[in-house]
Amino acid sequence: MTTDVQSAAPEEESDFSVRKIKIVIAATIGILFGSSILPFTAIMLLTLPMTEEFGWTRTQFSGGLTAMMLVGGTSAPFLGRLVDKIGARKMIIFGTFVVGLITIALSRQDGSLWQFYFGFAVLGFAGTTAIGYSKIVGALFNKHRGKALAIFGVESSIAGVFAPKLIQFLIDGYGWRGMFVGLGLIILSVIPILLIWLREPETPKTPEAAMGAAPTEVPGLTPKEAMRTRDFWFILLASVIAMAPAMGLQPHLIPFIVSRGISMDTAVWMLSISQLAMAAGTVAGGFLMDKMDTAKVAAPFSAMTAFGLMLYLFLSGGAAGFSFLLLATIFIGFSGGAKRPMGTVFQLRFFGLKSFGTLVGIQTPFQTFCMGVSPLLVGMYYDAYGDYELVFVIMSVLMAITFFLYWFLGNYRFDKNLIPVGDPASPVAGGPRDAVAADNMLKQGAE
Repeated sequence: MTTDVQSAAPEEESDFSVRKIKIVIAATIGILFGSSILPFTAIMLLTLPMTEEFGWTRTQFSGGLTAMMLVGGTSAPFLGRLVDKIGARKMIIFGTFVVGLITIALSRQDGSLWQFYFGFAVLGFAGTTAIGYSKIVGALFNKHRGKALAIFGVESSIAGVFAPKLIQFLIDGYGWRGMFVGLGLIILSVIPILLIWLREPETPKTPEAAMGAAPTEVPGLTPKEAMRTRDFWFILLASVIAMAPAMGLQPHLIPFIVSRGISMDTAVWMLSISQLAMAAGTVAGGFLMDKMDTAKVAAPFSAMTAFGLMLYLFLSGGAAGFSFLLLATIFIGFSGGAKRPMGTVFQLRFFGLKSFGTLVGIQTPFQTFCMGVSPLLVGMYYDAYGDYELVFVIMSVLMAITFFLYWFLGNYRFDKNLIPVGDPASPVAGGPRDAVAADNMLKQGAE
């Protein structure tokens, strides 16, 4: 009887099947060319031409980015829930269409600030539908999920290299208005690829489903169940805290480096090295996620970031100072890249696939709030005291806190196939069958 059942079960699809590769290619193209990454990147190259033409101040112009971040963050819970209810593919295609149209519409600005802010606010809203990409790719792979998410995560480093050059080429050739039209057409051209190749994540198959029984509900915790766990809040707090150095120092880092006697050319060159280190870290982090079946793998990278931040305090114009800068750049870039695939894996392995979009949407407003506030706080400190030294110490301490948050995360509730640990379909034995039992087990272990 057992032999018959095993022979009737379908062979597991390879992580490198043609179908899965097509989906990943579509998702990668969608993120690179069909999301709000291109208009977002354009902001830093539009400061001079748009402020000069319309007579805006730098603060007024920066309001466009603020509108984009705040609207994107506050709409994330709603859009994340729609991703779970309506489907990731439908939401992504809808978002891509809206992003493309509004990008073209931005070329028709007449100098009205409300029009400028409204356009970027819509970009923030529609661009947030990209939550669906993580759900699709994260659920697509079993044995090589970490590697796949790592490769998928490198796209932001790739965008950091080619996007500014593409945008500057369009501005030089067609002006900033033509640039918006060009970017909008590129974004809209991605939709046919998404329609043909992008697919919804499949429900993990239990033995009953493999034998032809009716499909079961998608495994996973409900939002209320997830939010009653310690792991949800530890992961959320760690991700929010990590945003402080990642975004808070971004507009201030080069001025700080130059103030330590290092040339501007060297400081800018370090940005390229940081992107390379980040790409390498993303790949390394993905491989580690597949090898190590514990969330504690993220803790050493928090320690690496904290150490790298402290190295900035030793910068100087000499050879030693340059060495400290190089090490800090590599450590922070590598460790930051390594955590890229970990966030998605943690969401899937702790809480399952059922409410992925909803849970990510709940967490996003907290993260975007920190992203928006931390640069302002760093700037206020500098204006008050004229230096950044204490800021780097505080950022290092914050990253040390994330070390302990990751270290004290519990055991995964779902195996690599996204089936609850202890379920007959899961190869991992001895775990609880349901989420409540899982929490009780973790609490008993902590006691």
